[in-house]
Amino acid sequence: MTLIEWLTMVKKGYQAKGENGINGRRFFQKGGDNRTHHVHIYQLGRREIKRHLAFRDYLRAHAVDAKTYGDLKASLAKRYPNDIESYIKGKEQLVVEIEKRALKWFESEMGSSNLAE
Repeated sequence: MTLIEWLTMVKKGYQAKGENGINGRRFFQKGGDNRTHHVHIYQLGRREIKRHLAFRDYLRAHAVDAKTYGDLKASLAKRYPNDIESYIKGKEQLVVEIEKRALKWFESEMGSSNLAE
C-alpha cells in the first residue's frame, strides 16, 4: 500500500489500525466507537484474500450461520465493549468452524479458481 493510498483512506474518514493482528494486512475502520465500516487490504496473492471472501460469501448464502455469528458478535460486543482481545477470543472458535465450512463451500462454488493463491 502506498502512502497516497493510505492517506486517501484516512481522508475518507477511515482510521488506520495497522495489521491489527493479521500479518500482512492493512486494516481500516470508520465510525469510531460506533463503527460503520471496516476494510481489509492485502497484497495480491495473499491466502487471506480467499479466506475473507469465502467467509463473507458463505455467510451471505447461509442465513442460519450468519445469524449465529451475528448474535455471538452482538453478545460479545455488549460483554466486552472496551476489550477487543476478549471479543476476538470469544468468537474465535465459531470463526474457525464457519471458516472450514466456508472454504469447502467456496471451493465447490468457485471450482478450482486460484483466487489469491
